[in-house]
Amino acid sequence: MASPSAVRQPVTASPSLVQRLSQALRDAGVVYCQWKGHFRQHRWATGEGDIDLLVDPASAPAFTAVLGQLGFLPALGPAEAQIPGVESSFAYDPRLARLLHVHTHYRLVVGRAWATHVRLPIEQPLLATVVERAPFPTPMPAFELIVFVLRTLLGRSLRQELGRTGARWLDGIQDQLRYLEAHADRATIHQLLGRHLPCVEPSLFDACLDSLRPGFSPWRRARLRRRLGYQLRPFARHPSLLVTISRLARRLVTLDERLGGPARGKRLARVGTTIALLGGDGSGKSTCTAELYRWLAPYFDTMTAHLGRPPRSLLTLAVGGLLKVRNALSFTPASDDPDGDAGVFPGYVALLRHVCTARDRYRLYLKARRFAAAGGVALTERYPVAQNRALVGPCIHAFLPTAPIQWLARRLRAAEEWYYRQILPPDQMFVLRVDPELAVRRKTTEPPDYVRRRARIIWDADWSETRAHVIDAGRPLAEVVAELKALVWSAL
Repeated sequence: MASPSAVRQPVTASPSLVQRLSQALRDAGVVYCQWKGHFRQHRWATGEGDIDLLVDPASAPAFTAVLGQLGFLPALGPAEAQIPGVESSFAYDPRLARLLHVHTHYRLVVGRAWATHVRLPIEQPLLATVVERAPFPTPMPAFELIVFVLRTLLGRSLRQELGRTGARWLDGIQDQLRYLEAHADRATIHQLLGRHLPCVEPSLFDACLDSLRPGFSPWRRARLRRRLGYQLRPFARHPSLLVTISRLARRLVTLDERLGGPARGKRLARVGTTIALLGGDGSGKSTCTAELYRWLAPYFDTMTAHLGRPPRSLLTLAVGGLLKVRNALSFTPASDDPDGDAGVFPGYVALLRHVCTARDRYRLYLKARRFAAAGGVALTERYPVAQNRALVGPCIHAFLPTAPIQWLARRLRAAEEWYYRQILPPDQMFVLRVDPELAVRRKTTEPPDYVRRRARIIWDADWSETRAHVIDAGRPLAEVVAELKALVWSAL
C-alpha cells in the first residue's frame, strides 16, 4: 500500500489575473458590473480587448485600492480622447505575457470619444438590478438591450456605414442582438424606459432596434440616430472646436478614415520613465528592446533610442564630410582612424567628430527624457553609464598626451566630457549579462576578438552599487523576454 506521501496531490492551476480581479472586487464589496463586452470574453481575457466595468462612484475608493493591489497602473489618453468619469488601467499578466486593460466607467457614456458622446443617466438602476455571472456581474437583459441598442446606434456615423467596413459591422452584432431579444421582455423594456429614461419614447426605441437588422437602409438609420441624439441632447458632450479642427486636419492629411480618431497612445498617469537596456554585443539587447516596444506600444506612448548610434545632426555630417576629405587628400595610416589605436593622435578633425557624437547623444538623451517627463516610456540602448564608458563615453582624453597643440585638445576634451556629464542615470536600468564566449558564438557578423572584448566590459563590470537589474542573458530568448516584461512592469 502506498504511503500517504507517495499519493499524488491534485495540481491546482493558479488563478488568472481576471479571476483574481473578480474575486478581489467581490471581497471588497464593490458595486459594479461589466456593462458591455462580456460576449467577447475570449478577446479581453487574453489581453486583446478591454474590460468595460461600470462602477458605483461610492465604491470608487475600494475599486481603486483593488486595482492597486493587483498591480494595475492608471493611464491617460490624448486630450481629445479623455471623457470625464472614464478611466483606463493596465496590469501585466505573466500567464498571458500581455497587458490586461480595464476601462472603468463611473458614468455610463456611449458614443465616440473624439466626437459627440452621450451620458445615459441610468447608472444606479442598472447597478441595482445586475445579474451575477462569471467572472463579472452583468446588467439584467432588459437593461442590457437598452444600452446595447443606444450605444450601437450612437457609436457609429453614416460615413462609417458607407465606408469599406460598413456592411460587416451589422452582421457582427446579430448573434448578441438575438440573444438579448430572446431574454428581454419588450414590456419590461418599455417600463424601464418610462421610469428611468423617459426622453426615449418606446416607439423610438423600437424603431432604433429594428434599424439594427440586416437590410435596413443606412440613410433611415441616420435619421433615427439624429432623432435619438436630439432626445438625449441634455446629456450630450460635444468636442471643442480645436479638437474638431485637429481631427479634420489629420483626416485630410492621411486620407484614411482609420485615423479619424486619436492616433496617439495613452500615457502613464503617474509618471513616465526612461529605461536603459545595457549589454555587450551578442547579449540580445536590440532584440529585447524591439520585443518590449511591440509589447508596450499598442497601449502607451513608447519610443526607442539607441544612444550608441544617435541621429546625426547637420554639424556632425559636415564634420564627417570634412574628415573624409582630409583622409582622401592625405595618406592616413589605419591607426589614424578616430576609432583606431588610442596611442596615435588622429587629428583635430577626428577629435571634433567625437565632440559632435557626444553632442548627438546628448540631444537624443534630451528627447528621451522629455518624452518620459510627458508620461511616455522611453526604451534606450547603449545608455552612457560609468560601467560602460569604454563602449559609449568620452574618449578624447586617451589622445591628449600625443596632441601637438595641447590647449586645443584640452578644449575639445572638455567639450566632449561636458556633454556626457549632463547625461544623468536612467530611471530604470536592466543589464543583459552574457558570457563573452557565448557572445562570440552568437555575434558571427563581427570579428571574435572585437565581440569578446566588448562583451567582457559588461561581464566584468561591478553592478552591485547600482540599482540595475542584472539578467542572465545566456538563457533562451523567450525566458529573458518574459523576465524583462515582469521586471519592467513592476518598475512602472
